[in-house]
Amino acid sequence: MNRPPQSPLATPTIDEIWRRAATQVGFTLARTQDAYASSDGRGGISIGATETLDADDALAQLVFHELCHAITEGDGALRQPDWGLDNVPEHVAREHACLRLQARLADRFGLRAVMAPTTPYRAYYAALPADPFDAVDAVTAAPGEEDALARATAACARFDASAWRAPIEQALAETAAAIGVTVDGARELHPLGFALGPTAESCGTCAWAYDGGRGIAVTRCRQTAPVNGDGARTARSHPACAHWEPIVDCQTCGACCREAYHSVTVSMRDPVVWKEPDLIVRHGPRFEIRREGERCAALDVRPGEARSYACTIYENRPRPCREFAAGGRHCLDARRRVGLSPKPAARANGAPAS
Repeated sequence: MNRPPQSPLATPTIDEIWRRAATQVGFTLARTQDAYASSDGRGGISIGATETLDADDALAQLVFHELCHAITEGDGALRQPDWGLDNVPEHVAREHACLRLQARLADRFGLRAVMAPTTPYRAYYAALPADPFDAVDAVTAAPGEEDALARATAACARFDASAWRAPIEQALAETAAAIGVTVDGARELHPLGFALGPTAESCGTCAWAYDGGRGIAVTRCRQTAPVNGDGARTARSHPACAHWEPIVDCQTCGACCREAYHSVTVSMRDPVVWKEPDLIVRHGPRFEIRREGERCAALDVRPGEARSYACTIYENRPRPCREFAAGGRHCLDARRRVGLSPKPAARANGAPAS
C-alpha cells in the first residue's frame, strides 16, 4: 500500500531551518529509531528517524512541539528527561498548555494547521478557538482547562521576553515563506503547495476535503491522495486552492454512470437481478448492468443547456452503486476520467499531488 503524501513541511530546506533553530536555543538534535520525540534533560532532543514516522509527520513540527514544551515547563524542566512529563492524567493540563502556546505562536505566521500535532492530542488542538487563549471557549470549560490556560499565558509571556523568541520566530517566518505564506498572513500559495483558487471559498467548502486518516480523523485533501492511502492534512479554514470544486451534485455529474467505468458487476444474489431483469446481462457466472453505448442503460440523460442525469432504478440500484460515495476517492477518479475534475500537477513544494 502506498504511503500518504508527505507533509508540506517535510523538505530538506525546512528540516535545516529547524535544526538551526534548535541549535541556536542550545539543543543538540538527533534522529533515532527508538523514540517518536523525546528530550534527555542534558540538552539533547531526539526525533524519530524519517522511516519511523508517519508520512504526514515532519521534523519541523516535532521540533517546534518539543521547544514549546520546554517553554511551557520553564527552565527547571530543561534538566529533566521529557521536560518532566509522563503520559499520565495528572499531566494532561500541561500538555494542553503546550498546545495552546503552540497554536498561538504558529498563528503569528499562518502556520497553525501545518504545525498541528499528530499524536492523540490533535483532536484537542483542532478544537481550539480562533484565539487559542480565549478564556470562554468550549474547550476551556473542560475540567483542568483553567490551569492549562494559565500555564499557556505565563509561557507566552516568558517566550516574548526571552532570547529564544528571535531564533524561533525566524524559523517560523522562514517556514511560512517556504510553503507560500508571508509573515503578515497573506498567502502566495495554498499550504499544500497549490496555486490559490477562488477568493471567496475555502477548503471547508471544497468537494475534496474530508475527515479521515489513522487514529483520530483530521481534515485531509482528496486531491493529494495517492492511489492507496490518505490525502495530506489541511484545515477547513485554509483558502481555496486552484483545484477547488463545489460539493458534487450527482444529477449534474453522472460521471460514474457514464464512460468513467465500463461495467457494473453485480452478485447473482443482488435484488436488482430479479427486480430489474431487463437491465441484467449475464456473462457465464457473472452478472452486469446492461450498457447503452458508453453509459449505464439505467441512466436517464436529460438534454438541455444544463444537462442532467438521473438513475431510473435508483431505489433498486445494485450494491456497488449504493456503496459509491459522492465526494469519495472513486468519485474523484470518475470525474477525472470524464474531464470534469482535472488531475492536479505537482505541488509547488515539489511533492507529487497524487
